[in-house]
Amino acid sequence: MSSVTQLKERTRNMRVAVVHDWVFVRRGGERVLEQILNLFPQAELHCLLGQPEKVLLTQNKHNSIKSFLNRLPGVGKIYKLLLPWLPMAAESFNLNGFDLIISSSSCAAKGIIPPPHAKHLCYIHSPMRYAWDQEHNYFPKAVALTSPLEILRRALLQKLRMWDVCSTARVDLLVANSHFVARRCELYYRRHAVVVHPSVDLSRFAQKPLAQARENRVLLFGAWVPYKKMLEALDLCVRWGIPVTAAGQGAELQLAAQKYSNHPLVRLNIEPSDADVASLYETHKVLLFPALEDFGIVPLEAMASGCWVVAPKQGGTGETVTDGRTGSLFELGDTASLELALRKALAVDVDTQTLRAHAGSFSHERFAENLADHILTLLEKG
Repeated sequence: MSSVTQLKERTRNMRVAVVHDWVFVRRGGERVLEQILNLFPQAELHCLLGQPEKVLLTQNKHNSIKSFLNRLPGVGKIYKLLLPWLPMAAESFNLNGFDLIISSSSCAAKGIIPPPHAKHLCYIHSPMRYAWDQEHNYFPKAVALTSPLEILRRALLQKLRMWDVCSTARVDLLVANSHFVARRCELYYRRHAVVVHPSVDLSRFAQKPLAQARENRVLLFGAWVPYKKMLEALDLCVRWGIPVTAAGQGAELQLAAQKYSNHPLVRLNIEPSDADVASLYETHKVLLFPALEDFGIVPLEAMASGCWVVAPKQGGTGETVTDGRTGSLFELGDTASLELALRKALAVDVDTQTLRAHAGSFSHERFAENLADHILTLLEKG
């Protein structure tokens, strides 16, 4: 009997709550949330902010409870400003009567207050990036006595870090999405985390016939936000004379569109549909993934489509991209290393079947079995 079947039988009569930070768009974290919900048909979803009923695609319908903050007008546009109040929102959920709680957290969701008899497993996508190692990337302005608001912000983040560490004591088992994230859990929380890599929807990519011909150009696809360094990577490709397609969504892609709308080396595809994304992977030879990521599902989607990946050695891509076999790894922050990796990638003879086979090891089924194993072990502890 599979672990998933055992888990469903074991929890059939349990009250299960799944807690997530926010759901406004369907990206990597939301796709993982869907897979967690699929393990528990009866689960109730507690979401700090968002509209999960309109965004998520799950096998079953789940009753969703949102925090009091979700009633604020225009919350989808201001939710990043609500960071200081998210701990209060997480702790406001009444979880009395639940037997098993699964939090899916990259911010405050793991800080719920579970009842004493319940087991709490946290699937952690990342410790709060803006409060820990990415603080200076998100808030580059230096602290100065002439900037009282900046001093206040730093003080709030210090309080948030203290709450983040203390609230981790309410978690019975931490499950990280990568060894990179597990190391940060040890560093910031002094807690060991087991690792279960996220999955990729192979049915969208790996089951399709391979394109007969691919353009010898680079694809830059994803969320165009500052820490992902997409615009910086686009500028470098143009400087080096490398043809590139800029696709995805975000404020920096709008800037790229203004800057390169008529450039002969650049193509733009703003907010592509799922079908468009699959086509982009299938028609490009190389995906460039320039950022330090906790895990990174986009590179796996590309490999499932037979697309070679250029990504940093550091972070999650160092665990999912095999250098010289499924992609080319470069040293983060080293532009010479990046250029060399890109030029090698454009010249390589890609074995698309090898790429697809590698991506196949990150299937939904494997993710579900691995996570179910850890949940069953936690429940057996009594």
